[in-house]
Amino acid sequence: MKMKKIISLLMAVALTAGLSAGCGKHSDKEGEKDGNVSAKGRYVEQEIALPEGAGEAVGIINQENELKLYTQNESGYHIYSYQNETWADLGDVAWMTDARDRLGLPIEHIYLGKDGGIYGMAIPASEDVPYGQHILKDAGDGTAQDCTPGPCLEVNEEGWTELIVDMAVMENGTMILASMDGMVQFYKDEKKVSEIPQPVPVLSDHQNVMGISDQSIAIFGKNRKSIDFYDIENLEKTKDVEVKQELEESMLVPAEDGIWYLVNSKGIQRITEQGSIVETVMDGTGVLMSMDSAYLISFLCGNNNEFYGLYSISGGGERLMCYQYDENVKAVRDETLSIYGLKENQTVSQAIYVFQNMHPEVKVDYHTAKGSEDTPASEAIRTLNAELLNKGGADVLILDGLPITSYMEKGILMDLSDLADRLSQKGVLMNVVGNAAVLSEKIYAIPARVSLPVIFGEDAKADACQNPDAFHSYLEKNPTERLFGTTTHDLAGMTLFNTFYEDLMNEQGGLDEEKLAQFLDDWMKLCEIQNTGVIEEEFMSGVWNQMNTRFSSGMGLRNDPVMIEEINGLISTMVPYTLARDSAKMPESLKQYYIPQVIAGINASSKQQDLAAEFIECLFDEDVQKADNSDGFPVLKSALSYMAEYVETSEAQNLSISTGARNPETGEDVQIGAMYPVRDEVEGLIQMIEGLNVPFMMDDMVANTVLMEMENCYSKKQSVEETAKAICQKVDTYLAE
Repeated sequence: MKMKKIISLLMAVALTAGLSAGCGKHSDKEGEKDGNVSAKGRYVEQEIALPEGAGEAVGIINQENELKLYTQNESGYHIYSYQNETWADLGDVAWMTDARDRLGLPIEHIYLGKDGGIYGMAIPASEDVPYGQHILKDAGDGTAQDCTPGPCLEVNEEGWTELIVDMAVMENGTMILASMDGMVQFYKDEKKVSEIPQPVPVLSDHQNVMGISDQSIAIFGKNRKSIDFYDIENLEKTKDVEVKQELEESMLVPAEDGIWYLVNSKGIQRITEQGSIVETVMDGTGVLMSMDSAYLISFLCGNNNEFYGLYSISGGGERLMCYQYDENVKAVRDETLSIYGLKENQTVSQAIYVFQNMHPEVKVDYHTAKGSEDTPASEAIRTLNAELLNKGGADVLILDGLPITSYMEKGILMDLSDLADRLSQKGVLMNVVGNAAVLSEKIYAIPARVSLPVIFGEDAKADACQNPDAFHSYLEKNPTERLFGTTTHDLAGMTLFNTFYEDLMNEQGGLDEEKLAQFLDDWMKLCEIQNTGVIEEEFMSGVWNQMNTRFSSGMGLRNDPVMIEEINGLISTMVPYTLARDSAKMPESLKQYYIPQVIAGINASSKQQDLAAEFIECLFDEDVQKADNSDGFPVLKSALSYMAEYVETSEAQNLSISTGARNPETGEDVQIGAMYPVRDEVEGLIQMIEGLNVPFMMDDMVANTVLMEMENCYSKKQSVEETAKAICQKVDTYLAE
């Protein structure tokens, strides 16, 4: 899933096209008809360079059969037209500039109404005006008219007006507005004339949830996996079409009568209002729409079966892409490179994009085990293991959560020592690359990212988290004193187990039963001290299973005596560093641990080893490494240095997050506002990463086994001794397999 941008309004409704601008060679033929694929012909992606010096791209529309681009810079708003592969400057857009300069409402999104009008959506630039969306249009004299319906400007108890997340305008001027609460309402002459009786799912402050054609209005269904169609005349629901995929990061684009296009990271899909066809027109693999760092602003379809997508790129800038059918390109590529991982990963998707530009003749087949919640990880791992032992499996293996040590010992992975040397010469950190997957002084897998657990708080309590003996001694000396803040049994238990994992191991690589039993007994005592039973009455069970990290000692509701937290990218540092400042103790490395992420290896049985090695190098492309995907920090030195520069940019300094929860013990509502760490703090973090030398490696099967048995212990279904024995036996059996 794509990462949500926290404070930025990036998406816009794209209405039906009729463009003839063109973006290179094309054909009127379509890539797929009636399920048959021709020997040649498929959609290809091509970039259209934006006008030089145009400023920030706001959106694209189809107006008068021309592709028009709206931009803004310090001087104001401007419009450009694209014809015959050339941009023409059409001049200033006075009313938009007036909206910004006179009304204090900078337009961030544009819409083309079915009435032919251009509409802008803006949030006030001044804190003196209540926060909320305003809709503006040209008053006809070069000034802006605020045409937001009056009810949407009423100020609520929080001091906000309506948060409109999406809009469309009918031919008669009726506005269709979707708000943050999921309601879709119809306004004519500022009066509400109708509404959709059920709310639609809204997950962000600006989100595409609808589209409008000459005959129909299409709105995402409440289950997020269907599209509801309404007659434009009587607003009656006519049909709902199941699309069997999450829609919260998708756009609906109308085309000819009854035909719509659904656009998201999976590609471009054709949908009919009758629901008889859901057809993939273009696979999203290896194109910009699949990249987590690319946010779709606008999307249009033209009259020659071409499509135009305008993207905002994380870190700065916009790109305009054209998707056009090329009858001379082979429909089936000459070669295939297969990539497998337990779950989807955006760094891998971004590397595929880079690789695909280098090798358009190669089909990249990227598949994962966790595409379905119905498939347990253990079953997927066993299936994969059987394939690999039989000389099968994918060419490139993303080894996160897999038994890497066993794969190395059984000869499943190819020696990547030469590749590691080349990457080192490019500036990749060898303290990470050289320690993660090594056997007999050879490197068999290379992590493209690194997460790190940090610890901060009271010195004595931080010392208690260094090893099992220190933990046991702390409890003996402080039998009633908390170690963590507000926490649950599984957060505290799994975080401490992972912290002590190496200390609990025996010489054979399994777990020491006696040491484990002592740890479990101490953990049960800590749960009593921490009052976890009372806390868990306020939360759903299985908090740990909702985490995507290996270390998280508590809820982080301020004033924790000591806190252990895994940070996995620059944006993830915001809250921990804010809490650390409160404690007057800045985060430090936990035992010099680092967690290799996006660990790439090559199947020793692969027939595409050279291509596989080229793909792994793409994981370390500077643009890929610079992206903050919340799957770890970069390991390329230049990308690490960029983090310190980035936090001083206006984009970073204008970005903040707010999080909060009710403390179940005190009833207090805790709110935390956080921004990026300052440059000095980021530079300290970079030094920390450059000094890490202890890889934390635990595959998912071991972690799942420990968690399951600890649950049995906590619920008193078995004693600590029985739990320790069960864990050791199951782990030993698994490792032997």
